[in-house]
Amino acid sequence: MKRSMRFAAVATVLAALAVPAAAQQRSLIFSVYGGGADHLADLRSSPAVWFMPGYNVGASVGLELTRYIAVHTDFTFTRNPTKGSSSFAGADVNRFFYGAHLEARYPLSIGLDPFVFGGAGAVSVDQLGLDQFKPFTRPALMYGGGVFYGIPRSRIEMFGEVKGLTYRWNAAGFRRTMFDVTYSVGASYRLPVNF
Repeated sequence: MKRSMRFAAVATVLAALAVPAAAQQRSLIFSVYGGGADHLADLRSSPAVWFMPGYNVGASVGLELTRYIAVHTDFTFTRNPTKGSSSFAGADVNRFFYGAHLEARYPLSIGLDPFVFGGAGAVSVDQLGLDQFKPFTRPALMYGGGVFYGIPRSRIEMFGEVKGLTYRWNAAGFRRTMFDVTYSVGASYRLPVNF
């Protein structure tokens, strides 16, 4: 995973350097979003320990490099209840993801802009209430896609996205590669900048 994170960071920097400094119409992009949070991997299948569907909220700040490419910082908070035979089953577990990603979009003539993104960062995991495991932070990969809709004659865009998050859970007696997923709707505000 460390090699993948280094590759994502290098790709982000190279994309930023590859854009000519001259006369690009750039924007700062401020986004907020929220929705559901779920998991594609249980902590253990027998006896079962798993996370129930929960929710997510988040925000990002990005810089549009070209009409097609942007770099974003990202913060996402999720909360999921647990079930199963674990000592912390029945308690909510919080995750805080923070990192950066490279986004590629393709504007369509019908006003929709599909996009994909990928990046890296870290995820911090903590139990709500009485802790049955020590909070921990792990490197994480983040990836996904969605679609923007720009509101005509405004700087506001609405969007929907699905985001995946992969990291290693090695706490509370479990060793598992986690595949978390969030599905969100949100809004972005584009502020033109010149530099």
